[in-house]
Amino acid sequence: MKAIDKHIFEIDTEAFGHKRLVASYLVRGAEHIALIDPGFPSSASVVKDKLKSFGIEPSEISYILLTHFHIDHSGATGALLKEAPNARVIVHKRSAFYVKNFAKIVGGARMVFRTELIKRFGEAYPVGTERVFPVTDGEIIDLGGGVKLRVIHAPGHSPDNVCYLEESSGTLFPGDLACLQYPDLNNIYIPAASPPLFEINDEIESLRSLEKIRAERIMVPHYGYAEASTIEFVEKSINAIQQTKRTIQEMFREGLEFQHMIERLRGKIVKESGKLEDDLPDFLSRIYLREMLKTGLMGFLAFMLEYAPYPRGFTFNEQWQDIIKGAELYVSTL
Repeated sequence: MKAIDKHIFEIDTEAFGHKRLVASYLVRGAEHIALIDPGFPSSASVVKDKLKSFGIEPSEISYILLTHFHIDHSGATGALLKEAPNARVIVHKRSAFYVKNFAKIVGGARMVFRTELIKRFGEAYPVGTERVFPVTDGEIIDLGGGVKLRVIHAPGHSPDNVCYLEESSGTLFPGDLACLQYPDLNNIYIPAASPPLFEINDEIESLRSLEKIRAERIMVPHYGYAEASTIEFVEKSINAIQQTKRTIQEMFREGLEFQHMIERLRGKIVKESGKLEDDLPDFLSRIYLREMLKTGLMGFLAFMLEYAPYPRGFTFNEQWQDIIKGAELYVSTL
């Protein structure tokens, strides 16, 4: 665990056994402890061990706060609840159905991630419905001693995404409203899109709303401290989203196939990072980044093809043929 403030700590969940990919955050008040986004199911033991090494038993956790229901944020929740009998799971009201029916979260993740990573998910334990407490925009979670977390509904990446603002320190935990910013890639901004409900207009509106907050510190899940003011963070994020959309449109005009688009995006990111590929962690460069870009590309395509406004018409299947086939129609509108 890494101290960010006297009552805020960063936990590297060591996703799939690798560092600086998925962060969880612990916020400690005088009366309660909150854990934000505990990570993939297989990260549960890592998180528990790191808590204990810092003198905190999982049973001391009062709240597990989820920024949204995706498995890389929520997956370890059920395992942690087994050792935290009094903990409440705090989610936006739009997340509650999925968290109460955790098999849907796992099923959705299995349709997105490659088999190699699915095998390394670990066991995702169910979350009892009585442990889930939905919240809405503006609600306050009081941890005692002046440490309070304010809920800020910030849809875009997903309809349920929320930010948590620790008011006494001005620390913002934005969930995947934030772009991916991996330290090993020099923290360049990579849009965190996700199918089928990624909504660019909502994402940009949510980012703009953060300008009114002017947080003193922004801690992103992928990964760590965003070394930027709120204004800079917002502008860089919006620029990355808009530029990525333009790049995807250009690739369509070229007639690139889906996998070739992923490789074009990956090459562009490695180049922008200023790193040589041989100097990057192999898992990040060759596996995880490809997986994140595949997911992100599907998210952008889902938005462009208007699946986000009409999710009930979206058909999940292994190869996401609905999106790929629909892309051909989209090209004709460019």
